[in-house]
Amino acid sequence: MNAPNDHLARTAAGTPYDARAARAVLLILALMALMVTYVETMVLPAFKSFAQFFDFPPSTTIVWIISAYLLVGTVATPIFGKLGDKYGKKRVILSVMGLYAIAVSVAGFTPEIGAAFGIDRANQIYVLIVVRAFQGLGMGMFPLAFAMIPEVFPAARVGQAQGVIGGMFAAGAAIGLVGGGYIAFQFGWQLTYHTVIPLSVVLVVLAHFVLRESPHLSPNPIDFPGISSLGFALGTAMFGLTEGTYWGWTDLAAVRLGVVPFGVPELFLLALAAAVFFVGWERRAANPVVSFTAMRQRNIWVSNVNGIFVGMGMFLIFVSMVLLVEYPVAPGFGYNEFQMGLVALPSALSMLALAPLWGRWAAARGPKPVMIAGFAIMGLGATGLLVFHANVYELLLLSIPSLVGNVAVLIAMSNIIVLSVSPRELGIQTGMNQTFRNLGSAVGPVIAATVTASFLTETVYGPPGSAVVRSTYSIVGFEVVFGITAAIAAVGLVLSLALRNFRFLADGRRTGSSDETSPVPARPGEEPGVAVPAS
Repeated sequence: MNAPNDHLARTAAGTPYDARAARAVLLILALMALMVTYVETMVLPAFKSFAQFFDFPPSTTIVWIISAYLLVGTVATPIFGKLGDKYGKKRVILSVMGLYAIAVSVAGFTPEIGAAFGIDRANQIYVLIVVRAFQGLGMGMFPLAFAMIPEVFPAARVGQAQGVIGGMFAAGAAIGLVGGGYIAFQFGWQLTYHTVIPLSVVLVVLAHFVLRESPHLSPNPIDFPGISSLGFALGTAMFGLTEGTYWGWTDLAAVRLGVVPFGVPELFLLALAAAVFFVGWERRAANPVVSFTAMRQRNIWVSNVNGIFVGMGMFLIFVSMVLLVEYPVAPGFGYNEFQMGLVALPSALSMLALAPLWGRWAAARGPKPVMIAGFAIMGLGATGLLVFHANVYELLLLSIPSLVGNVAVLIAMSNIIVLSVSPRELGIQTGMNQTFRNLGSAVGPVIAATVTASFLTETVYGPPGSAVVRSTYSIVGFEVVFGITAAIAAVGLVLSLALRNFRFLADGRRTGSSDETSPVPARPGEEPGVAVPAS
C-alpha cells in the first residue's frame, strides 16, 4: 500500500522529487523572470529618452524597439521549445540565456557602434532595433522555464510554483518602471542596459550549476519552412501596420525599393501569401511547428487564441499609457520618465501581490475560473479607462485592474497547457502558447502607436507668414485603444467559458470537468485514473 505522501515523492513528470533542488531551480527561474521583465519594462517609460536621443523619430518607429524584440521572440520561441524537447531543456535554456546576456550587454553601446560605422544619430535607432531583435531570441527562456516546473515539482504544487514566477514578472515590472524610468531620466537610457549586465552573466553561471536536465526527450526534427514562412508573414504584416499611417493604406507606390515601387497593400499581400503557404505546409509537415491536430483540442486552441488577446491587451494599455502620460501637450500630461514609472508602479505592485494568489486559486479550483476572472477584471479596467481618463489619477487607478487581470490570465494559461498535454510535449506546447502570446505582444504596441497616430490633429502656432503647423495627439485615438482592449477582453472571457477545467488533486492525479468522461491519461509512475469534476 502506498504511503499517504507518496504523491509528493514524484514530480508531475514522474521523476523523483528533490525539494531542495526544486527550490533552487525555482529561484533561478524566478530571477530570470525578474531580470527579463526589468529590462523589457524599463524600455516603456524611456520612450521620451529615445525620442530626444534619436532626434525625435515618429512614435511608430520608437515602438519597434519593443516590437522587434517581440517579433523575433514570436518566431524563435517555438524553435527553442522544440529544441528543448529534443536536446534537453537545460542545455537549450543555457544557450538562450547566453544569447540574451550578449544582446543586453551590447544594447547600451549601440550609439557608439553606429558612430563607428559612420551612422548619424537619427539613424542609430535602427542599430538599436537590430540588437533588440537579436535580444528577442531570449524570449525562448520562458516556455522552457514554465515547462521545467512540472519536471521538478509535484503535480499539486505546479500552479503555486508558476504563481511565484508570475509574481517575479510583476516585481521586475515594478523595478523596471520606476528604477529604469529614474535611470533613463537622470542618466540616459544607455545606463539602464548597463545596469543589468552583471546579473545576466551571473544567472548564466548559476543556471549551469543549479538546473538539471529534462528526463523526457523527443527525437522529432524542427520545421524550418514553417518557422520561416510564419516569421515572414508576421514581419511584413507588422511593417505594413506600422507604415500605413505615413505611406497611405492604399498607395501602391508610396516608396521605392531600387526601381521597384511598393506600398502597404503589397506588404499585406506578401504577408497573406506567406500565411497561406504556412497553413498549407503545416497541414502536411511531418513535425509541424503548429500542430493543427493539437490545435483542435479545445483547451489548446482556446488558450492560444486567448494568448494573442492577453498579449495585445497588456501592450495596448502600456504603450497608450506611456504616450498619454509623457506627451508634453494636451491631451498628454507632460510627465518625465521617472514620473511615468511612478504612475505605473501601483499596477506592478498589485500584479506582484496577487500573482501568487492567482496561482493558489488555479491549483485549488483549476485554471478556468482564474482565466474567466482575469478577462473580466481586465475588461472592467479597460472600460473604466475608456470613460475616465481626464487626469493622471484616473489612469493610475484604472490601469490596476487592466494589468492585474492580465497576469491572472497568463498564470491560468500556463496551468492549462501543463494540465492538457503529456510531459514529452510540454516544451513545444508551452512554446507554441508563448508564440501566440508573443504575437499579441508584438502586435499590441504597433496597433497602439498606429491608432493614436491615425487621429493626429494639426495645430497652427505663430502669426500668419511665420506660422508653424504641429501635429498633436487627439484623445479620440487613446479612447479607441482602450475600447479595443475592452473588446478583446470580452471576447477572451467568452472563449474561456469553453475550457475544460482540469486540476491536480493532492495525490497528483488530474481531475476533469463535469463533461469529461474519458479516463485521465496516466503520467509516468501512475496508474490511469478516472476524471472527476474539478469543482
